[in-house]
Amino acid sequence: MAEPHRICYFVPGALSAHPDGASEAERRQAYLQRHVRAGVNVVLRDNPDGPTSVESAEDERRAAAAMLATFPSAVADDDAVIIGCFGDPGLREANALLDAPVIGPAAASLHLAAQLGSRIGLITVVADVIPILDDLVADYGLESRVRAITAVEVPVLELRKKRAAVLARMVERGGELADSGADVLVLGCMTMGFLDVAEELTEELGVPVVNPVLASLRTAEALLGLGRVKTLTTTG
Repeated sequence: MAEPHRICYFVPGALSAHPDGASEAERRQAYLQRHVRAGVNVVLRDNPDGPTSVESAEDERRAAAAMLATFPSAVADDDAVIIGCFGDPGLREANALLDAPVIGPAAASLHLAAQLGSRIGLITVVADVIPILDDLVADYGLESRVRAITAVEVPVLELRKKRAAVLARMVERGGELADSGADVLVLGCMTMGFLDVAEELTEELGVPVVNPVLASLRTAEALLGLGRVKTLTTTG
């Protein structure tokens, strides 16, 4: 019997330094495993030398440097690697270092969104992240497709404990984006993805909402030849 494929979800920062870090890592790995196709194992790793969250250009730089310092040895036995940060820190360098495919969540999510609609809106955490996302959008050649980027103004480390309030702000900000012409939305933060609110938002707002965690998993599966990328927003 063939060995199961293994996808590494590599958090370039110090998830273990978060409040309830060990239990949060277990929760995220269970979520990933629940949504991956049969015959694939997902392992979550973090990097204690990285920042505790990524909310600025300096955080991005530190996250990328900390992650790349561990490659390729840290993921030598993995068939694909997902960078566990929406800003895709170190994506090009990681792909140059590794034989396995490396998936950037922003690249995966934005290109999926471009298949689901013609005018993309992004919802992220805080305003300081918006310039980073602007640069990514330009880098991926999608300036003409991204309508606007907005923030809920809740830091990454507070998202889960303020889930209800964050969801309400997502509805408000998402409604504004939809009213301005966006016909597909992307959650521009992996912690937002792990809140598992895309389905609720899709129903509330009437436009597809892309969960970057699931978009990354589907892209990894497709690159491993495990089936086509499903144009979905919530579950596998």
